[in-house]
Amino acid sequence: MFSRQSNSKAGDDWRIRLLSVIFLLVALILIGRLFFLQAVKGEAYAIMASDQYELYQKLFPERGSIYVVEGEGPSRSLYPLVSNRIMHTVYAVPKEIDDSTTTAAQLFEAIGLLDEADERSYAENAASSDSMQFGSSSPEMIKRQGLIANWIAIFNQKEKSYYPLRERLTDEQVAKLDAAGIKGIGWSEKSYRYYAEPGLGGQIFGFWGYRGDERTGQYGLEGYYDDELAGQMGEIRSERDARGNLIALGNNELTDKVDGADLILTINRAIQYKACESLKKSLIDHRAVAGSVIVMEPSTGAILAMCSFPDYDPDKYYQVEDPAVFNNKAIFDAYEPGSIFKPFTMAAAIDAGAVTPATTYIDTGSIDYTDYQIRNFNGKIYGLSTMTNVLESSINTGVIFAMRQMTSPVFTEYVKKFGFGEVTGIDLTKEMPGNIANLSKKGEINKATATFGQGLTATPLQLITAFSSLVNGGKLMKPYVVAQIIRGSEVVKSNSPTLIRQTVSLKTSMTIKGMLVSVVENGHAQKAQIPFYRVGGKTGTAQVPDGRGGYKSDDKIIGSFLGFAPFNNPRVAILVRVDEPIEGKLGEIVAAPVFTEVAKFALQHYNVPHDK
Repeated sequence: MFSRQSNSKAGDDWRIRLLSVIFLLVALILIGRLFFLQAVKGEAYAIMASDQYELYQKLFPERGSIYVVEGEGPSRSLYPLVSNRIMHTVYAVPKEIDDSTTTAAQLFEAIGLLDEADERSYAENAASSDSMQFGSSSPEMIKRQGLIANWIAIFNQKEKSYYPLRERLTDEQVAKLDAAGIKGIGWSEKSYRYYAEPGLGGQIFGFWGYRGDERTGQYGLEGYYDDELAGQMGEIRSERDARGNLIALGNNELTDKVDGADLILTINRAIQYKACESLKKSLIDHRAVAGSVIVMEPSTGAILAMCSFPDYDPDKYYQVEDPAVFNNKAIFDAYEPGSIFKPFTMAAAIDAGAVTPATTYIDTGSIDYTDYQIRNFNGKIYGLSTMTNVLESSINTGVIFAMRQMTSPVFTEYVKKFGFGEVTGIDLTKEMPGNIANLSKKGEINKATATFGQGLTATPLQLITAFSSLVNGGKLMKPYVVAQIIRGSEVVKSNSPTLIRQTVSLKTSMTIKGMLVSVVENGHAQKAQIPFYRVGGKTGTAQVPDGRGGYKSDDKIIGSFLGFAPFNNPRVAILVRVDEPIEGKLGEIVAAPVFTEVAKFALQHYNVPHDK
């Protein structure tokens, strides 16, 4: 009896010890797991338990900014032209709103009217509403009543649990909203793209907008460098059960986001502003429909300024009625350039050894082909003329003579060597290649018209790039807008000057530069002169094709100017294009003065020594 009790007690003690060990091991495992979850995986679970904004901050990368360089040397700094700004979206929860009319009035007192474009649409809604009775017919009251009426209609849709009302509210506006304490009205923070200086060239920047449900960079720099600017999204990977519920003790991992890289542009902010303002003034003064200006550094291909009109505000891209305005005319809109093409023809003939600046021919005013006759501008006859005279007086028959001396196949090869008919490869979307297909057609007339810029098309960027090679020792440089891509203090990529090919010899380059200086000092481009500097360039007054193989009336022209300064080691090359001006229908009137203003400003900005 005693022996059996002792054995039973010993067995019980053993079981108790075993259970204690098991409980201890389980406790240690649980403690270890809890430590792992809190200390090692705590951030991932914290994100899962956070609200939407914190989740956005943790998983969604911040889009990179776009900068220009300000100052020189030790005072050099970066100025943001495009950055991100946290603003607020105001929304309504209609089912929580008891009195729609009172709530709408309170909301208006807190945040006021919309921007001008939306004000107009609400005013139109109000004015066409039969149910609205206005106590005042003033524009301000009509806008107010229209907005409030729209909100009342929204608040009465009680089946809705969420309805966005207004985006991009400032901290000050939200503070007023918070103080008002309006039931059923809430707000959330959201990162918006901020373009610091509207009117400074929206087509260069592009915009960050929606393509379906996805928000991406579109057009310009935002489109071309979307991958770099966007960064990499973070990710939470979690185990879930058969019902899709998160398994708390499962294998859950957080992958950190990578913020987008920043762009540093070659654009000079001061020159960009001057170029845009000068072009805009010319378009207004001459009542033109559109225009472009490009300022390039010939020795590198760096774009110092690029501006086109009509333009748009990237901050309000959604208000643009015609999507065609998103395309940058400077790189997209190819046109028949007219007489600014003549320097390329002459440079080709000189480089081929077919003519010299002093070569003469007798101009009779026209050249006859089987079914066509090509005449000089305004039907003028110049008689005995040198090749320099041909550029000075812009003689059509003279460049045809130069083409015939080198033969049309050689001329065609030079046109291709200058880069016409192919994209330049600039880091902007969307670039077009122009069209030189006529040069492949039979019959000399197709080459003859091309010598003075008819029957082929080129973009302003192609023209300024090729022209820069003429004044840069024959070196055709690849144009670019982004100098560096950086992430914090790390340089991810640098875009250095890239030589595409040699177009003409150094000797030809010096020769054509001298001829172009003579054009400005003695020819049709005298309005392009800048005191104390030797300036070269060529005007162009091109007819506008009618799309049926002919040209519109003489009233429809595109005035252009291609120029450089100074003669030795040119600091800038500039193209100006003015479309269909009503006042002043010559390139020397509508385009050359813009060149003069911008070039003079740039030479002073860079402290370029006088050379005359």
